Amino acid sequence: MYRLKSIKLYFFSLLSLLFLSFRKFYFKSNYYNKKLITYIPERFFYNPSTYLSTSLTTISNDFFKIKNTAPDLLWKINTDNKIEFENLHSFLWLAKLDRKNSKAITKDIIKSWLKKFFNYEPNSWNMEITAKRIIAWSSNFDMTVEDSDLKYKNKIFLSLVKQSNFLSKNLKNLFYNPSKIICCAAIILSGMIFKENNSNFKFGVKELEKIIKNYFDEEGFPKSRNPEEVFICIKYLILIREWLKEAQKPIPDFLNDIISKCGNCYSLLSCSNKQFPLFNGSTEINYKDYDIFLKNLKYKFINKNHEIADLIKVQKKKFEFYIDCGNPPSNIFAKYYQAGCLSFELIANKNKVICNSGYGKYLSSKLSSISKSTASQSTLYINDTSSCIFEKNRTINKIYGNSLIHKHKVIKKNYTEDKNFYSIVASHNGYEKKFGCVHSRSIKISKKEDKIFGEDEIKKTKNYSMPLNYFIRFHVYPGNKIVKTMAGNSVLISLPNADGWSLLSKTNNFEIEKNIFLGNKNRIINNESISISGKIIEEITLIKWIIEKIN
Repeated sequence: MYRLKSIKLYFFSLLSLLFLSFRKFYFKSNYYNKKLITYIPERFFYNPSTYLSTSLTTISNDFFKIKNTAPDLLWKINTDNKIEFENLHSFLWLAKLDRKNSKAITKDIIKSWLKKFFNYEPNSWNMEITAKRIIAWSSNFDMTVEDSDLKYKNKIFLSLVKQSNFLSKNLKNLFYNPSKIICCAAIILSGMIFKENNSNFKFGVKELEKIIKNYFDEEGFPKSRNPEEVFICIKYLILIREWLKEAQKPIPDFLNDIISKCGNCYSLLSCSNKQFPLFNGSTEINYKDYDIFLKNLKYKFINKNHEIADLIKVQKKKFEFYIDCGNPPSNIFAKYYQAGCLSFELIANKNKVICNSGYGKYLSSKLSSISKSTASQSTLYINDTSSCIFEKNRTINKIYGNSLIHKHKVIKKNYTEDKNFYSIVASHNGYEKKFGCVHSRSIKISKKEDKIFGEDEIKKTKNYSMPLNYFIRFHVYPGNKIVKTMAGNSVLISLPNADGWSLLSKTNNFEIEKNIFLGNKNRIINNESISISGKIIEEITLIKWIIEKIN
């Protein structure tokens, strides 16, 4: 069955790659580029507020480097670093500029971009980058267009028309993901700034409704189950709403509804350290500035529930615990999925104690492969095997990302609380077919103390002839120091703020291992992990452990 599925995916991947190659060739033709210019705009009929676009970037110092480089040389640098390349070509840094003293150099930079990239070029015309550039140029009218000569003004207007038409003609080719929402935002905005492009506005609103219907679950959570995507989506959904409000256009009910639901997700996932938990492809993003932005626009999201999209949160004073008890998404939403069922993260006094390794999104394919494995998450795995089986074929992964050919299923999930404890019990069958074992994890969190009682159970459902070994990994956040006690059955974790925690297991010895942390998107950070290991011999194997604050 796995083989048949892989063959099918491989066939479709080859067709997709052939289609993409032909499309790139066609996009570079003069015929196609002339076809994208459908009209010559007169002027901006709507000037979006620059302040709204400040929510899209945290870039503050990059322009210092940019303005010290000759405009014609600027586009020859930063081509290897994907993040730097995107930042440069998106022009989102415009919103952070000194409005008084940077206008001239900004126009020189845009002129040099127009000279080199007016026609389609695969990297700089990446759809998400193109969408961000449309938003940036349109939202910074005073820096990009105002007080310009007619020749330059016509050139930038025509470029905006070309880029927006490019997006609208190719939007349907994108998978459902945040990039599609970003592109939709740019298409809608292009139809607002140029009255000649009203068809783009209508198309963008219509497509946005479709995206929301297909990409989010009933709770307003992305079907990828990636917390980072909640943040990206809500930024652009609110941006669209504020544009409509500013331009005195009607705000569709579906947009208000998804912002409310997505806001509930954002609220539940918000941590005291202003970063999201690292599940299912998420990376470290600090949203402190965005919280201020929301407050200034009078958005207030409050969610006091304990669960959303099978992510369970327990919060006490200066203490937050997250655990993933969900099933993998369908393949169309699994591009950055990680096999971390029943993994958890612990944040105390605004500092992470235990974490997952994060996703090496902009790193090598090898590191991305490592980061999606169960061993890179704070949970149990058997015989160095992940709870899901990922497709290894590079051709398939080039199109579909983390394609899954075998998925675990959560067979039990329960959250309760009494006067003394918050209790979570969950189990999955990810190792049943291959090893005849079911993994259950029981968590009890004391209400009175900063103390977690954990129990991992491995239950045999059928005999397996080969030796079976289990490993329980606890990834310790970078910067935390680990010391093994003399007794060998516990470790001490020291945090940079001088807080101390212990991890104790009476029946098992600990090992401290060197690891890498990949939650920083494009940077590898050394860290350590704690592991408990042993053999699976009995019908039921129980491993008990305790994490508690010691000072």
